[in-house]
Amino acid sequence: MIQGHVKLVSREHHKAIVHTEYDDLIVLRILDGARPDVGDVVVGLLDCKGERLVLDLNKHVGVRVFVENGRRLFVAPGGRPVSRHSVHTSNLVRRVA
Repeated sequence: MIQGHVKLVSREHHKAIVHTEYDDLIVLRILDGARPDVGDVVVGLLDCKGERLVLDLNKHVGVRVFVENGRRLFVAPGGRPVSRHSVHTSNLVRRVA
């Protein structure tokens, strides 16, 4: 389970941007349930792309979402993809924005 804070909400596109505890930005498409607000804390499988249920801890409700960019993408200085877990073991890895 990954925790994150909602940083931006687009009501017309039914999307939210979540800043995770791992310093990633995750795009959620809101499918059903309560709409998270900016500043809400959400918990769930935010690093897995696909349809998920996340918990909005501020509202104490579940929200059905589609995680659009669940994989955290990193690239080594040479340009080759690197596992997200190697970030914790190497300071030569930088995140692709």
